Amino acid sequence: MMLVTLSSFQAINYICAKHNKKEAVLSSLMGYNIVISLFWGILLFLNSEIITDTTNMSATLILCMYLYCTFSSFISCWINVKLYDYSYRSTSAVTLISTFCIAFGGLASILLFSRTAEAKIIPQVIVTVVVGLVIVVTALKKGKVFYDKEIWKFTFCFCVPLLPHYISEIILMNSDKIMIDRMCGSSDVAIYSVAYTVGSLISMITGAINSAFAPYQCQKIASKEYNVLAKNTNYIIAFVAFCLCGVMLFGREIVLIFGGQKYIESISLIIPISLGVFFNYVFQLFARVQEYFEQKYTIVIASISCAVLNVVLNYIFIGIYGYKAAAYTTFVCYFLFCFLHFLFYKKACKKYVGQEIYDIKGLALISAVLIAAAFVISIINKLYFLKYIILAAALMLIIWKRKQILEFIKTIKEK
Repeated sequence: MMLVTLSSFQAINYICAKHNKKEAVLSSLMGYNIVISLFWGILLFLNSEIITDTTNMSATLILCMYLYCTFSSFISCWINVKLYDYSYRSTSAVTLISTFCIAFGGLASILLFSRTAEAKIIPQVIVTVVVGLVIVVTALKKGKVFYDKEIWKFTFCFCVPLLPHYISEIILMNSDKIMIDRMCGSSDVAIYSVAYTVGSLISMITGAINSAFAPYQCQKIASKEYNVLAKNTNYIIAFVAFCLCGVMLFGREIVLIFGGQKYIESISLIIPISLGVFFNYVFQLFARVQEYFEQKYTIVIASISCAVLNVVLNYIFIGIYGYKAAAYTTFVCYFLFCFLHFLFYKKACKKYVGQEIYDIKGLALISAVLIAAAFVISIINKLYFLKYIILAAALMLIIWKRKQILEFIKTIKEK
């Protein structure tokens, strides 16, 4: 999907922040995606034999991948525009219905026809195409704009230079597992993957937060409400840090639930992986400011540098210390990733705003507290009695402060 439509959905928050007519924006983006995807479709058709020989995939699978990526991009654009206006009902309904149809259709296809990859994928593609077509037709009918020079130019000039950044993020997230598989073996990948999954559990929460908070950030930057944005950013980051403390503290119990005793070795990796997840989330705050002010090349420089560094460090330290080193090299790279984006964020603020957008001291304090907490947790992790005392104390504190917590949740929801 990244290449088929050049990640056009990534630009939506920034387009919507600068255009009031959301229906025209969505309609024009659909036109843009149609043209770009048709271009790739023609290339695919002309080089189909070369592609099938190179990838050892059937023509049916390649066509399914192309259709899925194309129509998924239409759906992603529509969802992002709706989320920008906090219209959750329609997006939730479409997501739930699509997920149910895909799951049921895939199962039925496997049971009724054959137990092949095509039997599972084709129903998923059909559902995606149908939903995507409905969205495209509806968007074009309402917006009545197929081509808007300003929107098309902004989308292309925004997304294409950032493709190396998006690819670098994928490398950062996946290179460790690939290199462990090549250098250590599949059994070590399995153990590492369990730890990575546990440490990344918070990503489900941060993903849900980002669906609302990313457009909120753009809106507050556009309206120059920096103090409000800084305050609520601290709340969000503190909440993420608190959740990660829970994951690190009870990582052993989570591993036993999801993986069982045979993956107990992965417990020691949860803390560095969790810290990496935290700094991966924080860097996005700084990257969005750069994206808003269209400082694309500074984003790419930081991302490529850290992706390359991650591969180099993994190669060196996995070879010396084994697969566990990947958790620490990834944490170090995410920390540097965040720090580099912070430096470029400061440069963008100085150039375009004249002041800090975020409360950097507050973010630094939260980060320092989380790292200190991680150090303490690594010491007390085997003191089960103490862990459950901490849990009981935390629950009592939540009950005691429940009114303030509910008020905070209500405030964030409203904002």
